[in-house]
Amino acid sequence: MNNLPPTGQTVLGAVGLPPEVVRCFQSMAAPVLVLVLLLGSADFSSAASRYATIFCKDSELLVEFNENLYLGRNLSRMIKRKNLITVQDEVEAKIDLIVEKVEVVLDMFPENLHFNLVLLPTAKDVSRFYKKNYGKSVNHIAYYSLTQKTIYISVDDTKLKVLAHEIGHMIVDNFFQVRPPYTIHELMAQFAEKHVTD
Repeated sequence: MNNLPPTGQTVLGAVGLPPEVVRCFQSMAAPVLVLVLLLGSADFSSAASRYATIFCKDSELLVEFNENLYLGRNLSRMIKRKNLITVQDEVEAKIDLIVEKVEVVLDMFPENLHFNLVLLPTAKDVSRFYKKNYGKSVNHIAYYSLTQKTIYISVDDTKLKVLAHEIGHMIVDNFFQVRPPYTIHELMAQFAEKHVTD
């Protein structure tokens, strides 16, 4: 006997869950499952901010990421107003501040915004993950995976503008119901990168 749901229906839908709940699980489950398979839960630890779940191999990498992510004078002032105790607190606050700044720059405020941020030691590691995900060899220091809702970034090459660019991609991806063409996506990410310190 065939226990599979009818064509076009998911297992979650087959058990009687409402379509909006099914869509929510589908949108969350696939990226998380892919991350678990790619990262291996034993090798990576995670932290969660308002907008991001941050994955990194160890605390030293998180410290280096924090040191490399200089926000500039104006944004740094906003961080200093917060009661931050640990490096993790500071990283989470920086990520959330950058997301909110890019939202303002792009004038796009997606609902229920959440993404994954994977901190990798070098650009070589970023390229390795890109190859695993897409089967192509590239020389990127960071990229946003649309299907995984995940930013991969080289800690060695972390800079505010690089992260703002990738967050720009993430916000554009989450704002529109139909993804804009790649060129428009890229122009908006470049605009976010250019104006994040305004």
